[in-house]
Amino acid sequence: MTTRSVLRPGDWVHFDGGEHQVVGLAGASVRLRSEVGGADQVVLAGHLMASPDFTVIDGRPAPQVEPVGLLDALPENVLAAAKQWERHIVEVETGLPPHAPLDATPRPEYDPAKHSLAERQRAKGAELGVSYRTVENRRLRYTAQCVFEMRLVRSG
Repeated sequence: MTTRSVLRPGDWVHFDGGEHQVVGLAGASVRLRSEVGGADQVVLAGHLMASPDFTVIDGRPAPQVEPVGLLDALPENVLAAAKQWERHIVEVETGLPPHAPLDATPRPEYDPAKHSLAERQRAKGAELGVSYRTVENRRLRYTAQCVFEMRLVRSG
């Protein structure tokens, strides 16, 4: 996994050809003070971070939380349902269920080389008797929480 910085007041960033200190954060706005001349400016965080020359010069890394034990507190039936959905979501994403043998090939309806993600989601919905939207929402939540990336790192 990559290390990500957290933008905090006091950090220095490179932006718009110069170095600036973060002097305030409010919602989606970042107040910057230029190193040269001390001029202040307010920019949207999205604009700042999308800038081609944006870098955090001396920011601290984001805290990392190990997922170990997080699922232990769940009731057994909830954990079983989550693991079952994980199997389906990984198959939709990769074409293969988790821990598939190295020589395994995707089932025809889940082959990423032949079907788009939307088609694979529709196939999974039909298989499970749920809507396309249900599969898509669960897949999006799953991938947004980086569970998919963690599983790939652990398995690979």
